[in-house]
Amino acid sequence: MEGRKSIIALAFLSIFIVLEMSISADGTLGHEEEPDIIKNSNDDSADKIIVDKNDDTHYKSIQKAIDHAQSGSTIYVKEGEYSEIVNINKKIHLIGEGRDKTLINPESQKNKYAVGIRAAGVKLSGFGITNKGPGLYTTGIRICSSQTEIEDCNIFDTPVGIAIWSSENTISNCEFWGCKDEGIVFLGSSSNECNNNVVTNCTFYDNCDGIELQYSSNNTISHCEFYDNTHAGIDAIGSSNNNNIISNCDIYDNEVFGIYISRSSGNQITNCSIYQNQIMISNSENTSIDECELEGIYLRDSAIIIKNCKSLDVSKIKTTNSNYTIYNEESVENKLDTNTKEDTIINEDFFIFDILNLIKIRLETIKARIFDNG
Repeated sequence: MEGRKSIIALAFLSIFIVLEMSISADGTLGHEEEPDIIKNSNDDSADKIIVDKNDDTHYKSIQKAIDHAQSGSTIYVKEGEYSEIVNINKKIHLIGEGRDKTLINPESQKNKYAVGIRAAGVKLSGFGITNKGPGLYTTGIRICSSQTEIEDCNIFDTPVGIAIWSSENTISNCEFWGCKDEGIVFLGSSSNECNNNVVTNCTFYDNCDGIELQYSSNNTISHCEFYDNTHAGIDAIGSSNNNNIISNCDIYDNEVFGIYISRSSGNQITNCSIYQNQIMISNSENTSIDECELEGIYLRDSAIIIKNCKSLDVSKIKTTNSNYTIYNEESVENKLDTNTKEDTIINEDFFIFDILNLIKIRLETIKARIFDNG
């Protein structure tokens, strides 16, 4: 009997010791400093983490949640404004409650970013993203890794919406406006590839350029809309922007060019509607324009093929030292530029444009040097 009482007493003593250890200094039951992680029922190897700036039971900071997450985790960010710089250096899926509900809006240092992505395989969706920091090249999202996916986001009111310095990334179902330089810029170089990226189902308006390519090849831009941009819908400057595909896009009412391509080859423009702005192709070859609805084309030192395009007025094809071939269902028409007086006038206009464009290219080079390499 005495033995049984001793066992019961020891059991109660153990319970009291455990309770005492779990009581905090203020007399309440203690808990971990960081919120609990919620297991993903579909994948036990990954975790779901919640960020809610208005709920003390969850993380209040996106960055703090990322810092404590394991690679492969999913982080859900509740609605609200998060005025913090976000650095993503591990493979995670960061999900906002909605592009009109969850806003990342820090004020970064000059020419820096609001969100920096440095790990392969990151997914980011459901956010509004802007950056109130100073500088001509301050950026919403900077991507320095491959296989990044940006989806269902608004990127706005920052000089550069997304700067991509790497290959094999996808931007889809996003809207870009108020970007004083570019909505998206592909920043390749002779020593850094920025190839095989995809932009699809995105809208670009009220930017300087919707998309700009620099030394960037084999990219696909499809099912996008570009309008009311102050320079170009799509602007491929510098050189070596080769074998890019622009397909099923509506490009209209941009102030200077719908599409500008310089010193490149093998690009394809197909099934696009391009009107109330011009296509300009300079120092390029083997470019094809296929089954598009378009108005005017300017060619300078270039050779192109036009196939089965609607609403094309041949008189609106202006050339300098260029040639083109038009194929349609009934005939084939070839033209070798004869450098007429009209062409010479166009050449002078393009010379001025090329000087301005060269200045822009030099500024882009300075921009590349200003950005840190993360």
